[in-house]
Amino acid sequence: MTLRVFEAFAGIGTQRMALKRAGIPHEVVAISEIDRHAIAAYTAIHGDTINLGDIREITSEDVPDHDLFTYSFPCQDISIAGKKRGFAAGSGTRSSLLWECDRIIRDRRPRFLLLENVKSLVNRHNLPGFEEWLSVLEGYGYTNYWKVLNAKNYGVPQNRERVFCVSIHGDHKPFEFPEPVPLTVRAIDLLEDEVNERYYLSEKIARRFTLTPRLETEIKIYGHVKTRPDTSGYRYLVYDPRGIMTCLTGTESKFPKLLAIGASRGRNPADPSDRTPGMPTEQRIEINRDGVSNTLSTVQKDNLVVESAHRIRIRHITPREAWKLMGISDQDFNKASAVTSQTQLYKMAGNAIAVPVLEALFTRLFKGGHQ
Repeated sequence: MTLRVFEAFAGIGTQRMALKRAGIPHEVVAISEIDRHAIAAYTAIHGDTINLGDIREITSEDVPDHDLFTYSFPCQDISIAGKKRGFAAGSGTRSSLLWECDRIIRDRRPRFLLLENVKSLVNRHNLPGFEEWLSVLEGYGYTNYWKVLNAKNYGVPQNRERVFCVSIHGDHKPFEFPEPVPLTVRAIDLLEDEVNERYYLSEKIARRFTLTPRLETEIKIYGHVKTRPDTSGYRYLVYDPRGIMTCLTGTESKFPKLLAIGASRGRNPADPSDRTPGMPTEQRIEINRDGVSNTLSTVQKDNLVVESAHRIRIRHITPREAWKLMGISDQDFNKASAVTSQTQLYKMAGNAIAVPVLEALFTRLFKGGHQ
C-alpha cells in the first residue's frame, strides 16, 4: 500500500526524506508552505508538488485524501529563545497556526498524525495548551503518544531535543517510540576538509573571546585530528578521554590540525559558575566534551569550530555542515544550495527536523504493525 501524505508547514521536506530513507512507499499528495525560499528548496529536492499555500486559507475540501498528516508548526512563540507569546487559539501568534490544522483533521480524519516542535512545548507554561490540543484530537477518535526525543540518540551528533507526538485514529496496536541507539559518529566527523576563508572569524573579532588556559588541552582531549596519509583519503585519528592519541606515522602531516566544536558563552570572569543576572561577563569559547554539536538554530550562533595547528583559529560551521548535522544528504544539500542563499540554507537547517529521528520513528510506525 502506498502511504498518502500531506505535509503542513513542509519546510524543505525532511518528513519526505525520512520516508524515502526508511523505504516506505509513499506519495505526497500536497504540502502547505509559504516561505518562498523553502518552497524553492523543496521543489529542487523533491520535484514539483502541489502546494496549497497558507494554511489559514486552506479549506478541508482543498486537501486531497491522505493517510498521514505531518505538522511541525512554527515554534517562535513557544521556544525559550523566542518571545514566549504562546499558541492559544485566536491569539494571532505564529505558533497559534497549530489550531488552523484543526478543521482539516476534523473533516479529513487521516489515520496518522505526526506533530514535532521544540521541547518547551511541554514545559510548565505551555503544557496546558498542548494538553488542550491532545484533548481535541481525542474527541475526534485519536489516541496520542508523545515523547521528547534527542537527535543524538538516533545517529545524529547534535544535542537536539524535540517533542514528537504520534496520533493514531481508531483501533490499533499501541505505539512505542523507537529505542535510542549508540552514537557512532561525532560532530567533528562531519566537518568539511577544505573551508572557505569567509567562514573564519577575523582576528579582531576572535580577540573578543577569552581563550581559557585549558582550551588547547581540551581541544586535544575532546577534539579530532584530520590528516591525509596518502591518496586513498583522510585518516581520522581520535583522541580518547585520557588525552592519548593514536600513533602518528611518518606518512602523516608534520603539523596535524586539531579540531573541536564549541560555543560562545558569557561567563563571570571571577567565577564562571556564577550565573547571577547583572554580573559582569566575558565571552569564552567552551569546548563540547561529548562529541555532539549544540542545537542548531536558524542563525547558527551556538556552534563554532576551533582549530589548532600553528595557532588557534575560530570559524562558523558551514551551511553544508549544518545540513549534515541534521542528517541530510550532500545530494539534497547540493540541490537546495543551487536555488537559495547561504543565509537561507542556515535558516532551513535550523527549522528542519533531524532526518534519522524521523526515519526511526516512521520505521517503527509503518513497519511495526500499526496500520
